[in-house]
Amino acid sequence: MQEKQDDIVYISSEINEIFSTTEVKQSFTNELDNPIELSISFPIIERLTLSKFIVTIDDKTIISKVLTKEKAEEKYNDVISSGNAGFISRYEENYKTYSVNIGNLQPKKQIKLTSIFIEMIETTDLSYQFNIMEKYPSFHYNGYEYKNTQNKKINAIFKIETQSKITRLIAPFLNEETKNNCIYKINYSQDYKKAEIEYKNNQYILNSNKNGKNNKFNILFRTENMNKPILYSQYNPELKETAYSINYTYISKYLKEIPIYEKPDEDNTISYAAKYEDNVTNETPGLFIFLIDQSGSMSGNAIELVRSSLLLFIQSLPKESYFQLIGFGSDFKKYNEEPVIYNKENVKNIINIINSLDADLGGTNISDPLREIYNSDNVYSKINLSKNIFILTDGNVDNRDECINLIATNSYKFRIHSIGIGNYFDKILIEKCGKLGKGTSSFVENVENINSVVIDTLNKGLRPYIIDIKFEFENYKEEISSSIISCNPINNFVYQNEIMNYSFILPGKKELSNLKIKITGKDPINQIENITNFDKIIKLENGEQMSKMIVGKALKNNDELIKNEKKEIEFAKKYQILSKNTALFAEILNEESQQSKLIKVNSDNSNYLGNLANSIDILDGQTGLQNPFFNNCNINYSINNYNNINNINNNNMNNFNNNNFNMNFSMNNYNNMNNNNMNIFNNNNNFNLNFSMNNYNNMNNNNMNIFNNNKMIVLT
Repeated sequence: MQEKQDDIVYISSEINEIFSTTEVKQSFTNELDNPIELSISFPIIERLTLSKFIVTIDDKTIISKVLTKEKAEEKYNDVISSGNAGFISRYEENYKTYSVNIGNLQPKKQIKLTSIFIEMIETTDLSYQFNIMEKYPSFHYNGYEYKNTQNKKINAIFKIETQSKITRLIAPFLNEETKNNCIYKINYSQDYKKAEIEYKNNQYILNSNKNGKNNKFNILFRTENMNKPILYSQYNPELKETAYSINYTYISKYLKEIPIYEKPDEDNTISYAAKYEDNVTNETPGLFIFLIDQSGSMSGNAIELVRSSLLLFIQSLPKESYFQLIGFGSDFKKYNEEPVIYNKENVKNIINIINSLDADLGGTNISDPLREIYNSDNVYSKINLSKNIFILTDGNVDNRDECINLIATNSYKFRIHSIGIGNYFDKILIEKCGKLGKGTSSFVENVENINSVVIDTLNKGLRPYIIDIKFEFENYKEEISSSIISCNPINNFVYQNEIMNYSFILPGKKELSNLKIKITGKDPINQIENITNFDKIIKLENGEQMSKMIVGKALKNNDELIKNEKKEIEFAKKYQILSKNTALFAEILNEESQQSKLIKVNSDNSNYLGNLANSIDILDGQTGLQNPFFNNCNINYSINNYNNINNINNNNMNNFNNNNFNMNFSMNNYNNMNNNNMNIFNNNNNFNLNFSMNNYNNMNNNNMNIFNNNKMIVLT
């Protein structure tokens, strides 16, 4: 049986110590006998930026463009009404996804979708981590899930390039079944600074659930100099800007020395955290408040998971700690009015309460109990211990932003560790509570995961950390103060072996040689100070990836952009990044509309030409212009606007020649016109032209034959 292209996902990633760029290619064929609207959902991930969508139908490739959300939706509805296919992608607040809609996909037509993601690197298990399968979308048409979404074969290649020797590389198989169905190779460069991981035809059953969260398939890698600060730069020639990104990894004195072997360690049965951090966990007591969701949406499996998680938490706390249990729904309920000391009697009492917990407190209101905790300084300030709140919830609240703002404002009082329970949790709320609360976020979907998630969350809450992180520049202060945008570390609370990233974009092609930075912070006992002189800057090949990564991060975390819609839209459009108030749009012309739009007519058919006397031809945002049109015409009047055109390369243009006509004409805002043969506006009679040409960028190696042998031509 021949393999269908729709059954394969092609993934290609390039990964370094700062970020990764991933291209995902997949296709969909409308098997029905009528047009459909295809919907594609991508889960929202905090550290990930959707850089570009490219759609191909009938060998016509359309690159989407960022517009304001209202304008994109208006254009999309107009296009669908006209019978053409349209493409729109936007942020869906209610469903916590980025959605793609492709309307009027004709019967038996195949659409090819290329999605490009840029993602900041993160760490886990004392290694860099790259997540693969979180990026996989789900397909729906006319409201129904596409039958083949869950069964895909993956052909993938992952290229890792680092600045020091790769000492560990783990690309684990998902399970024994997938292991037996794939071809798997790892190839290294001679110096082990490059690695290429190849998967071919490995079948992966995608168990996506309704909140868009899929199985994770992680690649872990560690380098010889992972614990040293690193600085990358990349020049963006299109915008004439230089992006800089600094990674600093916090390593406490408690970490054991990790050996370096001749070849990278590929043993995926060993946990580096367990092996080299086993003496790191801080066993000193703390204050632990457990904020438990008992709303109606937690009934059934979710509340059972909460009870199991709580029992494990309570039995694992350090001696001499204090704890408190608070349930919430429409209102909240304190099961012990104030925190109590951790002893046998109090543990026994709270276990009895935990075993009787039910989902019987109505709606979901996290804000009120949080506000009660934050306003009770007289109760909690007298306990001179580290303070932690553990939130266990499905997070289905109506006031997500209020909760997030409340936590961010009070992050200096309590660390927040948020755990999403069940299969329908609000992923954004869970992740942001952990990040902005200077704690952690994790998820428990089934009982098998409880032990590992609870123990990992508790250990992270107890292990060494630093706060009050600051990056201070000892030189180039004036240049950096004039940055177009800058991003401090997302989280001002960093655990052992976690990355702190500071990024900024400067105008022009800046060379910051010997950049000197002081990085400071505080751990529970000491003030930490690290002064780093970057005598080496890793310069990436010219491109837009780092700029998009930095601006994508800023659009999610920079208060100036979050609170200023106009500025947010300005940055999103400039860097062509999807944001909360923008959308990606493209029009896909059908054959009939393409003929009408481009006036691709037979030059000998004078009757047909006469019918075009008052045609209006608007091609905003389209690509192409490679077919002959408007030659040998006898037209009284025409309005033609060819504006906002991108990527016109390797075309033979033979247009607007040998005509008798009056015309209002504009060609504005052209980008990237290279290697074209252009024969336009020649040998015309009685040619009255109201004409404008403005804003042309990146025009190279074009052979132009323009405005020759015209009679009675009037240019205005």
